Amino acid sequence: MPWVKSNLVCIALTIALQTQTAQAQGDPLGADGMAEAIVSMISPVWTGPRTPAPNRVQRPSEASLVVRSPYALLTVHADPSVTRQTMQLAMAALEHARARLDTMGWPAPISDGDLGGGPDVDLYLTSALPPDAYSDGMAWWTYLDRASTFAVLDPATPTELLDACVTAAYAEALLMSMDPAEARAWRRATAAWLTWELTGRFGCDGDAVTRQQAEPFRSWVGGAAGDGAGGALWLAYLSARHDAVPGRFVRDVWGLASQRTWEGTGLRADPDLWSAIESAVERSGDRLLDNVEELAVLRWFVGRADPSDAVAAALDSDAKAPISLQMKRLPTRVIAHQPLESFGSAYVVMDGAVWNGSTRLRAWLQGEYGVRWSFAAVQLDDRGNEIRRIAAPHTGPTPRAYLPIEIDHATRRLVFVVTNLSNELPDSDEPDMSERSFELIVDRSDY
Repeated sequence: MPWVKSNLVCIALTIALQTQTAQAQGDPLGADGMAEAIVSMISPVWTGPRTPAPNRVQRPSEASLVVRSPYALLTVHADPSVTRQTMQLAMAALEHARARLDTMGWPAPISDGDLGGGPDVDLYLTSALPPDAYSDGMAWWTYLDRASTFAVLDPATPTELLDACVTAAYAEALLMSMDPAEARAWRRATAAWLTWELTGRFGCDGDAVTRQQAEPFRSWVGGAAGDGAGGALWLAYLSARHDAVPGRFVRDVWGLASQRTWEGTGLRADPDLWSAIESAVERSGDRLLDNVEELAVLRWFVGRADPSDAVAAALDSDAKAPISLQMKRLPTRVIAHQPLESFGSAYVVMDGAVWNGSTRLRAWLQGEYGVRWSFAAVQLDDRGNEIRRIAAPHTGPTPRAYLPIEIDHATRRLVFVVTNLSNELPDSDEPDMSERSFELIVDRSDY
């Protein structure tokens, strides 16, 4: 009944006032405990997962040189060995990143007080700390969980990479400030994607996406190459598929994942980016696993066919997903020797000489238990472009799938795309426990 709750609140407030007097007297009546007990009766208790707040890191005092922006609250600090020209180039990149991200609707990192000599966002060109985003500690005065942050960049960064590396460093500091509970791998992936949007390069570690392509068995984000930076390809795909306004989808899911921790130790870890993305995708009428399957097929065409997709066209032609297995006879049975991580894929190839004029084939997937599987067959012409595709329904508790394939007369190659759909959303803070292997059987069909 409402009046009962109101009475309990009044009692709690009364005891809280009494507590002030009791504390001065050593709390002889245990008023603190009584107040906590009553408040716990009327306040929801968080029982979800928690994650530690980012460690507080002392700012590098070695970076004694300073350049402040005349246009924005931005400061570049540097070691004495860094030239003034390098600092000015870094500042120009920092101003550009801040302006572009402001235009895209991203919030600025919260003020750090005067920890960097003023309220500015601080970038340190120093060898005193490894390049990364760092926390000064949690901001107690904000409604949602926020942290004061700063960024560190290697002072030996080549001049031609300064623009991308400064942009990525600023983005990582912004993201840690915006949601300190989110996994570092998500910050790395998002910063790499934002850097690509702003500079055309996937972060400071520009090869991470290429390495992600070279090892398609990897999970997106948590197990991605470059400590997560390879997951930028996943975010680029989601942005291209779901944006009404460029860049809005990823920005909004970061906002959706933000939360407020007001009790207990550690930070609330749910919703995280994976659950926020799933909710946003399903809200649009789409399905997350369909997105995973579509990208698994799309990434095969990088460097192999006409780049009709903008995301595939953005990658270098040498960023090819390798052939996992090749079938050389019919009937055939192949076993994957490299297990697939959550949302990782494998590509099994059969060339036209193998089916030798047959017009119908049958293919079976047998996956290991404990995860769901996606199984698709893509027919390619002599230029490597897609002619036709068929996909089996995603598997359930029984990890088996079947595909009846009618070969088009123009087909020169079949690519079987197998993807581990996991049995739950990945947790980028935890080791992947869903690695699984599979086998394929393909034969002619006489139906």
